[in-house]
Amino acid sequence: MFLRKTALSSTVCALLLLAAYAPAYGAPQTDSLQEPISIEEQAAPRSKAVEGAAVVNIVDVTNLRSGPGLEYEIVAKAMPGESYPVVGLEGEWHQVALPSGDTAYVAGWVVEYDVLVYYAHIVEVTNLRSGPGLDYKIVGKGKAGDSFQILGSEGEWYQVALSNGAIAYVAAWVVQTDTDPQQSPQKVYIYHTHNRESWKNVARNTNGTSFDDPVTNITKVGEHLGAMLQKKGIPSLVSKDDITEKLKAQKLSFSYSYSESRKSVKKAMEAHPSLSYFFDIHRDSDVPRKNTTVTIKDKSYARILFVIGTAHPNYAANKKLAEELNKRLNKIYPGLSRGVIAKSAHQGNGEYNQSVSPGSLLMEIGGVNNTLEESLLTAEAFADVFADYYKSVK
Repeated sequence: MFLRKTALSSTVCALLLLAAYAPAYGAPQTDSLQEPISIEEQAAPRSKAVEGAAVVNIVDVTNLRSGPGLEYEIVAKAMPGESYPVVGLEGEWHQVALPSGDTAYVAGWVVEYDVLVYYAHIVEVTNLRSGPGLDYKIVGKGKAGDSFQILGSEGEWYQVALSNGAIAYVAAWVVQTDTDPQQSPQKVYIYHTHNRESWKNVARNTNGTSFDDPVTNITKVGEHLGAMLQKKGIPSLVSKDDITEKLKAQKLSFSYSYSESRKSVKKAMEAHPSLSYFFDIHRDSDVPRKNTTVTIKDKSYARILFVIGTAHPNYAANKKLAEELNKRLNKIYPGLSRGVIAKSAHQGNGEYNQSVSPGSLLMEIGGVNNTLEESLLTAEAFADVFADYYKSVK
């Protein structure tokens, strides 16, 4: 199984994998934009890291170049919100794979990282060795059913991380891997239709009752929820799609948000047929703080409200899931859930992309008067409760 994480994650696994990619960041430089020009396809060295093991997300309009430096030719432009698999690294420049099959280079100071953590699953008792070959020293044994995070590969050997933090090698012919996205066992997809929703105490963009921020926003809560679910053994993907930017680029109004986020959901379903649960994470509007906050064991949490759309024939299954989680939440974390509300097409979107699966939910985590910290605590609590539910229905 694998997980999408931000590169700034404090977990050891993410840090280990990033060691293969992380550049030494210096002072940002200016990459002046010019019109892209065509170049002949050229061969370039490829990283030994597992193909597709990292992804960079473009955070500013930037040039893609034919080599690792500002002096190289521009081959294309990249826009905010676009993502590219990393296939190599030279200094502060990432070599990325383009949809055309070609490769190009992008500067490290205009991207953010995602890490796709892949695992090697042992299928028979085997030796773990100090290097990539049968002539290397045996440093441990793996038994059928064990899984080790893949850090890289050399020939027919995977470099893996052991539970004690050590590194070893395992032969590719005695493991199964999930490096093929079509075979990945992802179960939960987390996304954010209104991805820039923020909170009054931090929002930089305010307009009437709108409080948005391009960085400190509800996506932080979704990312944290995904990380917590993964720690509990539930394979999860967290979308990095900037729906707001996609609408802007297409000159579409806010009312098209769910149509746009549905594209992300459908794309995820096509790439990962094993997905069963789809969580659209929001924060509520200007609801009084006393209604969206609860104190549990001296900690302040943002309360969860489940919103179920009724404008599709299968909404009853979504409602049943929401009601079960509502019950479990309030049993373990009294008062954390505000309950379940149903909305028809006359009361809102009415569908909220929930027709794609009986495991679809829209969750309002707190409101604009809450804080990011309160919302992160709630994400942890929800992960606890959902993990128990998930294990009970497997």
